[in-house]
Amino acid sequence: MNIWVAMCRLVCLVSILLGMTACLNLQKSYPEKRSFALEASSEGQDPGPETTMVLKISKFRVSPLFGGRAMVSRLGEFQYENDFYDEWFISPSAMLTQQFHDWLTKTGRIRFVLLGTNHLEPTHVLEGSVTEFYGDYRVARAPKAIFGIGILLLDELNDRRVLFRRTYHEEVPLTDRTPDALAGGLSQAVRLVLVDLDRELAAMMKTAPVPSSR
Repeated sequence: MNIWVAMCRLVCLVSILLGMTACLNLQKSYPEKRSFALEASSEGQDPGPETTMVLKISKFRVSPLFGGRAMVSRLGEFQYENDFYDEWFISPSAMLTQQFHDWLTKTGRIRFVLLGTNHLEPTHVLEGSVTEFYGDYRVARAPKAIFGIGILLLDELNDRRVLFRRTYHEEVPLTDRTPDALAGGLSQAVRLVLVDLDRELAAMMKTAPVPSSR
């Protein structure tokens, strides 16, 4: 009888220990989600003479491949991967639209740069279509941040005539494959595009003065 009681106690003890182990496994810590944002610094820009242009920036369209908040990695020719734990603070569409708005506002050469609904009537509309926004890790020792966008500038005073059409593509080498490096690399890629866009818009304004009213 004593042996039977001892065996029962042993079985109970083992069951308790196994249960505690299972609980510990369930409580195992997993990586916390982290959120990132772009920062395409506009420091060092040379302000140009202000024009009468009232520019509205339409919310950018982003390819469905990169439109979600999860950071995207390209691992092969046809293989992409979403990062579950590392994501953008807001959608790439809203984030990139805001970056372009802030940059063009700080140049000082455009009278007003508008987003969303506004009581002002725009003379021009800028539209963007993002085709690439990811970390390229196909070559293990040479990771890159890739950013591609098509830009249209439309004349609202003349039946939305296309005044400016450009496609931009930038690749920025990364020091490693971390989310921090990717956020920094994409910020730099966006900045390079903005520098080119700003320069080309400035040249266009010099050759084609903007009308002041309808």
